[in-house]
Amino acid sequence: MQIVVHRSGGFAGTTRSWRVDTDSRPDQDRWDALVGALPRDVAGPADDDGVRDDFVWTVSVARTTVTIPGRRLDGPWATLVERVRDQGEPG
Repeated sequence: MQIVVHRSGGFAGTTRSWRVDTDSRPDQDRWDALVGALPRDVAGPADDDGVRDDFVWTVSVARTTVTIPGRRLDGPWATLVERVRDQGEPG
């Protein structure tokens, strides 16, 4: 399974990306469990009140893509983003 995390915005407006292919990892079952715990309802940018200079996170897992304002990145989504950033390859 491919997981791609893309961060944009912030004060400087920079973008960064990271990616992981979980099929080639020895801890694939932990990745699968983390993905299985992701909530399916995520408040997108249209639901946000527009925090100035906030990051916007776009997370693609297999064939699903969600966009999450930085101030709403929490719970399992935040855990997934952190893990992909720590263990993934820059994109």
